[in-house]
Amino acid sequence: MTAVPARFPYRLMRGVLVASGVLYCSLLLELIAGYPLNIHYSFLSELGALDQPTSSYARAMDLGAGVLLLLAAVLGRPAARMHRDVAGLLISAAVFGAGTMFDALSPMSCAPSVSAACRESENGGQAGTALILHEITSTVAGIGSVAVGIFAVLVLRRSGWGGLWGRVVAALAAAVAATQAWLGIETGLEVLTGNDLHPPGILQRVSVGLVCLMLATLLPGLRQAFTR
Repeated sequence: MTAVPARFPYRLMRGVLVASGVLYCSLLLELIAGYPLNIHYSFLSELGALDQPTSSYARAMDLGAGVLLLLAAVLGRPAARMHRDVAGLLISAAVFGAGTMFDALSPMSCAPSVSAACRESENGGQAGTALILHEITSTVAGIGSVAVGIFAVLVLRRSGWGGLWGRVVAALAAAVAATQAWLGIETGLEVLTGNDLHPPGILQRVSVGLVCLMLATLLPGLRQAFTR
């Protein structure tokens, strides 16, 4: 087993990932704001829509989470030569961070689940450009999060799972990959067919919660796996 480089800034990177997990958890903002959106029919990204009172807070949280994920990828560079799966994990974190950061910088103009006028303006093309740009950045972030989950499982599998803690992290990472992929397929089919297939709210909130937990526990789980 390849040893973790001595110059690897474990404590700093752990703190950065924990902070990114907290900031990415817009479930906390939704709770503090008193659940302003219908949790069954809305996406959490609607908290950042420009017509919502939570907009500045939601976008600041996403921007901070994205910047911290990019920082974590940079801090982890000394470990990239350990194995291709470690390099893949760091690259995936960078993609996830970049997508999340640009997601915050390209918010929707209005929240479709709240306003019928917003939905009509989107269908009429008036708010379409902002929506399309937001969907692109959200897709990049989603792909990055799925890849982080997959590569985390691969790293843990190769390094012997790391006991109970490592297996818990592996389960979280697998759940992130599965729920994010499921959500992406559902929303993709909805866009392609133009039909409302299933209310996405609960699935997305579960998935976001899993992502937050994975980010906060990822590095301790990997460390235990590599030091067994």
